[in-house]
Amino acid sequence: MWQKKKLPYICIFLLLALIYAVTGGAHPATAKTSFKKCLECHKDLQKEIKLKGAHAPFKNFNCGSCHNPHASKHKSLVKREIGSLCKSCHKGKGVKQKFSHDPVEKGNCLECHDPHASKDRNLLVAKGKGLCFKCHKTESVFPGKIKHEPARKGLCLKCHNPHGSDDFSLLRKNKEKICLSCHSIESTETKKAHKFYPVSGTECVSCHNPHGAKKDDLIKQNKHKPFAKGNCQKCHNSPEAGNPLGLNKKGALVCLQCHKKVDEDFNKINNHFFDGVFCINCHNPHASDQSGMKKGVLKKICFNCHQDTKWRMSDKKITHLHPEVKKGNCNSCHDPHGSNFRLLLVNNEFAICTSCHKRHASFSHPVGDGVIDPRSKRDLTCITCHALMASKHEFALRLDGKKELCIQCHTSY
Repeated sequence: MWQKKKLPYICIFLLLALIYAVTGGAHPATAKTSFKKCLECHKDLQKEIKLKGAHAPFKNFNCGSCHNPHASKHKSLVKREIGSLCKSCHKGKGVKQKFSHDPVEKGNCLECHDPHASKDRNLLVAKGKGLCFKCHKTESVFPGKIKHEPARKGLCLKCHNPHGSDDFSLLRKNKEKICLSCHSIESTETKKAHKFYPVSGTECVSCHNPHGAKKDDLIKQNKHKPFAKGNCQKCHNSPEAGNPLGLNKKGALVCLQCHKKVDEDFNKINNHFFDGVFCINCHNPHASDQSGMKKGVLKKICFNCHQDTKWRMSDKKITHLHPEVKKGNCNSCHDPHGSNFRLLLVNNEFAICTSCHKRHASFSHPVGDGVIDPRSKRDLTCITCHALMASKHEFALRLDGKKELCIQCHTSY
């Protein structure tokens, strides 16, 4: 009889236990109330939560969606690294495109966005040029006094996608179409300026700087000699030809007829001259704001093909970067056209390294032709033990220098 009386109580207890397990022991209203306590200490957030553009989890007192209230190995008690945390809700931002904005790639979302609230749209920490020019300094954006109107007003997002794009310059449309959103190419003045060559379908930015320049036509600062002289037919067919923009010589021969030194470099043992690689992969044939008529910043040009190096350098486990790599000076060690040394190096490894690391010219682990790596049967050089670009080990060693690296050769230890 007593057991029958106990049965309802047991059922009620089990039901309550099940409810507790499913809800995590707290009613939503209770959780909301408990997170309201955060504002009792974080008084600076009391005004922010009232802003119209407050972040939804913050506005709903759901602090726990981003923060651990007790402890975390991350700054500000966030649950994960910022980039990973943001992408857990904001999926696909800058990751589906070929090129990502640097802060997006590195997970530095807070460089542009406030995680709690902002008076500006999309939780931006500032608006217009106040945001973009914080990193993109005006002296690099505007190489001259003449400024393109959208850029002058800081309307960067009119042309650029702030997260990512399939275009190298993070453009919203491809280079052939984006300028035509505002500019016409059908006027007589425009046709005359282009020597009556048809420019429809071409890239305006191959000659013009879309931000600013020293002259009204926004032509880039450094001009290819034939282009500067208006001698288009040095490389192209005549405007009246069936294919006016076609080259008058096949492939790289149109460039090498003048650039003899480059032709010599392309004939060296290791070179950048092979199928799919043409001079205009790296150089602008008309005008450029970079030295050597480069299409852009050297590091970005190299990374366009050398994706493995780009990935390695962006890996957060990599803590030791070569100083020249940090600066993006790939050509400090490599010749971009050709070399008789491996890896397109400008000299042998020992000569290159000791030109900066002078102490090791007279004092180092034995290296050179007479010292053979037992694994590869090749000569031992600086890059046998040190990674050229970056490493997670001190001194950019390929493996841990305390023992792991050494026992690769010294197997008896």
